[in-house]
Amino acid sequence: MTLGKKLFCLLFCGVSILLPIRGNAVDFKVKGAFDVSFQTSNVMPLGVGSNDTFQALQRLRTQFDAVASENLSGSLLITVGTNGQSWGSAKDGAALGSDGNNIIGVRAAYIDWVVPKTEAKVRMGIQPLMLPGFVTDWSAVYGQLTAGVTVSTPIYANNGVSTGATFFWGRPYNDNSQNTQNGRLEANYLDNLDVFALVLPIKAEGLKISPWGMYALIGENSLRGINDNTSQREPAIYAPRGGLMPILGSGMNYYQTFEKNYRNANNTWGNGWWGGMTINLTQWEPWDIAVEGTYGRVDMGELKDYTQFDPKGRGKTFQLVRQGWYAAMRADYKFSWGTPGVLAWYGGGDDDNPYNGSERLPVFNTPWPVTPLGFGGGFFDLDTWKVLGHNPSGMMGVVGSIKDVSFIDDLKHTLKFAYFHGTNSSEMPKKANMTSYPTRADGPMAYLTTTDHAWETSLSSTYTVSENLQINLEGAYVKLYLDPDTWHGVEDSQYEDNWRVSLTFRYTF
Repeated sequence: MTLGKKLFCLLFCGVSILLPIRGNAVDFKVKGAFDVSFQTSNVMPLGVGSNDTFQALQRLRTQFDAVASENLSGSLLITVGTNGQSWGSAKDGAALGSDGNNIIGVRAAYIDWVVPKTEAKVRMGIQPLMLPGFVTDWSAVYGQLTAGVTVSTPIYANNGVSTGATFFWGRPYNDNSQNTQNGRLEANYLDNLDVFALVLPIKAEGLKISPWGMYALIGENSLRGINDNTSQREPAIYAPRGGLMPILGSGMNYYQTFEKNYRNANNTWGNGWWGGMTINLTQWEPWDIAVEGTYGRVDMGELKDYTQFDPKGRGKTFQLVRQGWYAAMRADYKFSWGTPGVLAWYGGGDDDNPYNGSERLPVFNTPWPVTPLGFGGGFFDLDTWKVLGHNPSGMMGVVGSIKDVSFIDDLKHTLKFAYFHGTNSSEMPKKANMTSYPTRADGPMAYLTTTDHAWETSLSSTYTVSENLQINLEGAYVKLYLDPDTWHGVEDSQYEDNWRVSLTFRYTF
């Protein structure tokens, strides 16, 4: 840890202790979660090349809330081990001597205040910005910590029915590019990406409905300069490039496209539009039912004389457009011994013409928690990357589960079995000249066609030792089948058998 960071932490802790003593003007509250996990896996970043298949990993998060009144407060969330500290790693600050740079990060920092003489609440700063999603309790399109402003207010309430409005503006990216125009460096030029969203939540007894819409203003250089370190263990920062753009073909990744040769779309500003609705029904207890649907479109212009789709290198206009939809449902039935349920979705896939863009739903990187290893639903989110991705686009899936089964006091189990099938055209690997499989680090994760499929099984067991300590043992296995007649040898770069076993200790306070 650098001297500046040490002094900052010392100063903040000192202030948090002394301020309540000096007049009770501000009430300081502290909460957090400390995770220590041991895992063995063959999924990235483990089990690749010369990497070990075993890892001990930790991450410590602490949130400080400074509450002046019910109408004004501020919060700071600090993370030790932003992307996890791998035990023994010098760059993570976990080697002999336990010191290193850049291991402490500010995950969130915001103020909450109420507009005087109104019920409108405002949050400003780095904060969780999330579109609604009742099927998985997470949005499939946007759900990340983002610098921005949120304003929420009630609109109507009567006889148990209420409606409100929540608006947010977020700035995921700005001032990251070092762009060269006409041989001249123009730093931070047209490189901001801003999102604007409106949610209208409606609530009644046993019913929640949230229609929403979002617009993104995307500068032509906003997806450049984000992060060129593709070995970083959590690609949350730069993966949106792959989620917003079509397949590039011929082994190209988004770093090469946006940082080097092909960013000449001559489209100063790109545009993104999304709309959706999510519904949760609980009035028929013990049933819990949720349905949702989403459509989105991102247009970043076109690339003239794009050569990567043609084995002979002949150029043709490539439309940088991605538009598509997905629909999902979930039904759970709660018994005294556990909760069996089913979750299913369909996400539109690409047709067989790579030049007209993509027909998949455009998404930002979001930890869509469907299953532990295929998607982002593990107990500890830093345990390996995901085999299939972070979103439902380009595939359909069915997940059967039995949650919270308990035979022993304080010990609960969740069992899941899932099947996934691609919806992208089986002609795309050939038509898009995919001489290598799309990179997981900076793209769509797994790209499944109509001839490809996967299935997953997992068991997660959590023992509550005390009110503040949990121990989780989780095992997951993903069988990935890529059709050799579709991929013509490209599939050999991917593991057919993907697995992980992890043991995690979580202290919350």
